[in-house]
Amino acid sequence: MNTMTLLRSAALTITVATSLTMPATASKGDLSYIDQAVLSVCVEAAQDDAFGLVKTLKAYRISKDNAVKKVVCNSQPLVDFARTEQAHKVVKLLTPVENRINGNVTIKDVDAPL
Repeated sequence: MNTMTLLRSAALTITVATSLTMPATASKGDLSYIDQAVLSVCVEAAQDDAFGLVKTLKAYRISKDNAVKKVVCNSQPLVDFARTEQAHKVVKLLTPVENRINGNVTIKDVDAPL
């Protein structure tokens, strides 16, 4: 898929019900490609399935950086949404990406005196 199409997803907000079901008014066939991608990412994050999230991101060709920066679930950034849903595995997967994007750097002294 075109990269510009994925960049448009920054303004896209998909509401995912906590019961993880599709709304009765929309079927999966009615959603655009971007809507399906964002919905799938949000569902995987809410289910706390880190492996499934990585698999979904690869399937839709979305990098972890773009997912953290641009995917919005329930009007929250992806990592905040995962924290709200208590998806610990997903938060553990995405926190290093979020820290790197925000400029947080951890320095460990490997040559510390004994």
